[in-house]
Amino acid sequence: MSSEAGETKVCLLTGASGTIGYAIAKALKASSAPAASWHIIIIGRRPPPQSITNVDGKAPEVLPYDTFLKAEMTSESSVASTLTDHFESLRNSHDANLRSLNRLDLLINCAGCSLGNVPIVDIPADTFREVMEVNLIVPFIFSKWAMTKMAACNPPGGRIINIGSIAVESPRLHAVPYTTSKIALGGLTRALSIEGRSLAKTTKSSDVGEGVVAVCQINPGNVRSSIMSPEEAARREREEGFVEADDIGKYVAMVANFPNGTNVLESTVMPTRQPLVGRG
Repeated sequence: MSSEAGETKVCLLTGASGTIGYAIAKALKASSAPAASWHIIIIGRRPPPQSITNVDGKAPEVLPYDTFLKAEMTSESSVASTLTDHFESLRNSHDANLRSLNRLDLLINCAGCSLGNVPIVDIPADTFREVMEVNLIVPFIFSKWAMTKMAACNPPGGRIINIGSIAVESPRLHAVPYTTSKIALGGLTRALSIEGRSLAKTTKSSDVGEGVVAVCQINPGNVRSSIMSPEEAARREREEGFVEADDIGKYVAMVANFPNGTNVLESTVMPTRQPLVGRG
């Protein structure tokens, strides 16, 4: 992505109703500058709740996003129609500033779910499928739509950032669906990165020219979550530590602001004490 004077880049973000997703939105907005700013569209079943947006019971003066779109995330038709309608309304607007937002420079796939600590013998196959739907099928749906949209931009190209997990390298006990989905997301990331090398071949269009989409995956380590029991949170704090969601957001924003010709294929952001490597 270039940084021409007054340029506004457009980001589509899933998962902003969660702690990490909302932190990413805040960090990306904070990285905006007069020369190049971010217009952020969040999409999901619901907007970020007050438990995330409000600090000490006080709502923020300005939310870190510009538009909320409601869609059934696991439905390709719902996602496609919602996004197409939104961008078509921008394209047909009488306001030149709104028409300039009819583009997509960045997709961040952050929506995800976890069952918590559940042994495999207690997990029905349908529940396993539900986790795979959210953590793998949803990024596929959005990435497919995004590559088509990015190819139609002028200049063509963009970036896709998938939020994975440290579980791809070091799974925990009783986390079969979550671990499986995040490892599969890594495969999707690598396959998409090859698709993104040549948008002309991927979209079967000679009009795309030399456009590329940089695709990468960022794997957070321990981040505090409401899914975690108080006992487990206390144990991890004592034995492993936590990385702040805001620090994850800042790292994602840094990668988001790289030019499309530069990629960080896969990286891990974790507490220094988390025992990922070594034997203690």
